[in-house]
Amino acid sequence: MDYTIKHITTEQELDNALEFSRKIFGENETGLGSRENQKKNMLKNMEQNNDLLIFAETNGEIVGIVLGSIGADGNMTADTVAVDERLRGLGAAHEMMILLEERAKIKGVPVIGLGAVKTAEGFYAKLGYTGSLLIQSEKHSIEELLALNTKYQVNYTRVHDGTIKQVNLALTEPDREFQKYYETTLPGCYTQMMFWKKIN
Repeated sequence: MDYTIKHITTEQELDNALEFSRKIFGENETGLGSRENQKKNMLKNMEQNNDLLIFAETNGEIVGIVLGSIGADGNMTADTVAVDERLRGLGAAHEMMILLEERAKIKGVPVIGLGAVKTAEGFYAKLGYTGSLLIQSEKHSIEELLALNTKYQVNYTRVHDGTIKQVNLALTEPDREFQKYYETTLPGCYTQMMFWKKIN
């Protein structure tokens, strides 16, 4: 399948990209808030760094996205990375990630971080990203999230978007039993492997 790589320049393209994301991952793919908050954050991002909102298109249809944003700390997050199953294995995700890294270098971004679904963890490792575990919840406090961890060093804690409490732990390889323990002990808790790469 032939495709063209572009970046988002209109609100309609943004809507199409977010709809594509929901089609691939479901309604709440990241655990990071409602549709309204996602769109609000992406519109703000679009005003500041729309060249970090990258998509692959074929015949007017979005078939892949890499949506990057720069945080207050100057680091970048690839908020969503997704490719239509028809494009998987053809290099589109790799091409978009390399383009995002090139743009990060130009902007002086020190680090790119991203969350990964299980099937993509190997892909990020091949691109030179190092893993860690993100644990987050709107229902539970940071203290509650920390209390269950007796195994791993804490990289950081923070509150995302004013409501989502997050703990990031230093484990480079997935520990599925540990993730399951969190999600069953604290209903409403969400865990995901995160990957990081130093850029500058």
